[in-house]
Amino acid sequence: MILGKDDQRQNIRAVFLHRQESYCLGDVARLTGFPPAKLRREVRMGWRDASKVNGSWQFTWRQLVFVALSEWTLGEILDALGSEAEAVLPPLLTLRTVTVRLPEFILRALEMTAADHGMTLDDALHGELIDYAGTVATRLGPRIPGYQEAYLYPCGE
Repeated sequence: MILGKDDQRQNIRAVFLHRQESYCLGDVARLTGFPPAKLRREVRMGWRDASKVNGSWQFTWRQLVFVALSEWTLGEILDALGSEAEAVLPPLLTLRTVTVRLPEFILRALEMTAADHGMTLDDALHGELIDYAGTVATRLGPRIPGYQEAYLYPCGE
């Protein structure tokens, strides 16, 4: 199920600004645009966390956010939340524009990876650098206030 930009914006705002204690599988699928059959399959296989309550899958808010983060980029979330983002997201999740100089082969590899996955160069680079962030979390987390909270979000709250 592909959401239009307006629906996506409204759903992002609903997820992050109007938290609920739990969500049924249908609500998670509707809010995130994640196909319900695929979500049900991934939960059954243990690839996604949820709990069976009275015969139906229930998700906590954090579990919903993990699904949402697989469907929406951080940029999309921040754009949808606007100035309200600072009230609901860790400060170190804000985006900052930087300029870097890279060898052409690395840039082309990133561009090709982005194209292969239908994403922007920013998003492809983010995916690669989040792995790096994890490798230095133990060493840098204690030295950079808010690092662990941002890296582990939504569990690091």
